[in-house]
Amino acid sequence: MRIVSFVHFAAALTARHPISHSHKFLTIRRPLQRQFSYNSLPLQMASSSVKAEAEPRKRSSNSNNTSNPPSRAEKKQKSGASSDIELLQSWIKHDNHTYHVDTFLTASQAYQIRTRLVSWYRANRRQLPWRGDPGPLYDGSTVGYAASASSTASSKGKKKKGGKKDDGSNDGKDIRSFFGGASKVKREKNTNESEEEKKEESETPSSMEVKEESNTIEFSAYGVWVSEIMLQQTRVEAVIKYWIKWMDSFPTVHSLANATPEEVNAHWAGLGFYRRARLLHAGAKRVVDEYGGIVPNNVDELMKVEGIGRYTASAIASIAYGVEVPVVDGNVCRVLSRLTGIANHIKAPVMKDDLGWELAEKIVKARSSSASMKADDDNLGTPGEVNQALMELGATYCSPAGSGIDANDPLVEFYVSTRLGRAIGHVTNSKDGATRDHIEDLVAKGAFGTDKNKSRCRLCELNGASNAFYSISDRIAADLSTSPNVKLETVSAIAGHACLPIPPPKKAKREEVLAVAVISSRVADDDQLRWLMVKRPSEGLLAGQWEFPNVEVWTSAKADVKKGKKDKAKIKSKAAIEVPIIDPTKRSKALDSFISGILDEPIAKKKRKQIKDAPITHIFSHVCHTMWIEYNHLDEDIALNKRWKLENGREAGWMSEDDMKDVGITSGVHKILAKVKIM
Repeated sequence: MRIVSFVHFAAALTARHPISHSHKFLTIRRPLQRQFSYNSLPLQMASSSVKAEAEPRKRSSNSNNTSNPPSRAEKKQKSGASSDIELLQSWIKHDNHTYHVDTFLTASQAYQIRTRLVSWYRANRRQLPWRGDPGPLYDGSTVGYAASASSTASSKGKKKKGGKKDDGSNDGKDIRSFFGGASKVKREKNTNESEEEKKEESETPSSMEVKEESNTIEFSAYGVWVSEIMLQQTRVEAVIKYWIKWMDSFPTVHSLANATPEEVNAHWAGLGFYRRARLLHAGAKRVVDEYGGIVPNNVDELMKVEGIGRYTASAIASIAYGVEVPVVDGNVCRVLSRLTGIANHIKAPVMKDDLGWELAEKIVKARSSSASMKADDDNLGTPGEVNQALMELGATYCSPAGSGIDANDPLVEFYVSTRLGRAIGHVTNSKDGATRDHIEDLVAKGAFGTDKNKSRCRLCELNGASNAFYSISDRIAADLSTSPNVKLETVSAIAGHACLPIPPPKKAKREEVLAVAVISSRVADDDQLRWLMVKRPSEGLLAGQWEFPNVEVWTSAKADVKKGKKDKAKIKSKAAIEVPIIDPTKRSKALDSFISGILDEPIAKKKRKQIKDAPITHIFSHVCHTMWIEYNHLDEDIALNKRWKLENGREAGWMSEDDMKDVGITSGVHKILAKVKIM
């Protein structure tokens, strides 16, 4: 049965901002400016292009000459769109992790990425004391930028009080002021940390009276080690003063090893996670006892030292000793996801502990294919520069708030995320029904395929490409509805970048099992298929949205209450809650009772076919729905009233696909309908 999905309804959505369903979306836009500000990117870009577009459109609509050949720019745009759609098809269909490397991280591409990163880093890197930079001024943070970047397009271009336009420029701060000492918000912990450390309460670093001398503290492996430990779970701007005071009191490994626990603790007070200080102190003693006070210069030996895991060992080895090893943290994982189209979250083990390191290694070890440049290529930079550039980029232009289209982003030409976004925007808003149906058919098969023997990409989450497709299309629809004058290409590129990597799952998310009834029928003398829909209550989750009739048959919230407070606490600490399989008979009876309040009882209790292969999982920010589907097509002639009120105050109705366009159905409904269509 040919799939007619509803993703392409994005362009017709009303101005009401639809709720994001499959994922917790990042509602962010950024400006294409030299300032490091993201707030108004779409409108700032559009401000120069919307007017330029308006006149040609006006002239075209008033012109009787429809035979003008396409311009060179139009041909190039059409060619680019075609190329992106081909990319989209291959991305949806890929089934092996090698696809990401072989397609987007070839030797040539990795070399170009490396040299672009090094050039950008050398010109713009932050001035920090542990890098051997002179003082006394070390300042800057990404926190303010990230916060301001999260505003939605609805606030862009609006005027402030006094008639000034809010352009999101962060009071005119230039990008160079940020790189004078800004930071990423957090660094990942090393892999040696225990559960006890993760539970330890953190503190907000207190202010310290530290005189920042202009004398440069000599760069050393020990200084890098101390900085990496301090930066775990602590902001750069907070660490700077602590690091300077620490190095003033304990300038060498020997001096730290000889310090008392009280002295060490006093210098750490305010940073929180005190176990880090204890391990650093113990590590210094080991380095003195076993390595003569010299910090080891390779990853294997470094990982034998207390408190040093793979990440910290790799950082020290590459930055201090030039060892050609990758360094992978959350920022690097984000960059890799957007460069190669990985539909997974940055905390996925395969990313942060496994294949993510192999991808980063491709960049860190990249070389030119030119024989004349292999011997001495200064453009390559050192491994430490490459690793720090990747982390720096992930904290700035490629942060969660990054747009992917900022001309100052050194990798703007390499992001697969923006190309995928443009392709999805083109497909879902195109009048070419054949292409749209073909793509949506691939998406539906990818999301609901039942072939258990089919190989899958290890880097992407299960059904990751399909879920990302829905997320991006939802984001495009939302942005177009709030910023109708912004170019589709701009909106789509930003949406693709914002939705990759996908958001990580949250712990102890409430689980709910739903039984869903999908009932279709036709009106006499009308071939258009109609579906029974109900409107959700005006308050709560998905308030006022239309959906298929459904009932909750199990929830973890009630299960927690039954288990008591002690067991409830244990459940909340788990990464996932075990969701039971509810008896099909119980699900059907619950639906019969609910539908009897919508349709006449004889019709309501007509037998529905249960789709048994697998339920649909739909994730919100705080709850996860496991939906079991039952389907029935009514052959009888029924008076299909357009809408009617139910006794409980809710509304019901039979909706065609055009009707669903008008009300803007959710991604959850998209998924359910797509699954029914391929039965």
